[in-house]
Amino acid sequence: MVWSAIVQTLYSKAASHHGGIKEIEKANHARFGQSKKYREIKKQGDFLYVGEQDFIQLGEDAGMFNRNARQLLHERLRLRNLCGHPTQYTPGREETVIFIEGLLLNILSGSWLAW
Repeated sequence: MVWSAIVQTLYSKAASHHGGIKEIEKANHARFGQSKKYREIKKQGDFLYVGEQDFIQLGEDAGMFNRNARQLLHERLRLRNLCGHPTQYTPGREETVIFIEGLLLNILSGSWLAW
């Protein structure tokens, strides 16, 4: 649930920022324009067609946040996927607290978001 809140926050932030969707599309075209998986982004709902890992990269490319935020988000996404898929991985209490606290203090608070 925390990860879903993070992703929705990033989508909302990109959509509400003046020119945010255009900046994300510009980064999308630059990075994936020649790829088979490229899909043009015209509105917030189009973010759903971009994988979360790719969207995070586009957020950095577009200037929504910096490299440190991207690295944190990629690390948390990796852990979320490890726990959210049938891998038999069970995080401990401390790991869970670190996961949530890092995202709350740095992303949901907006402290690492430039937009």
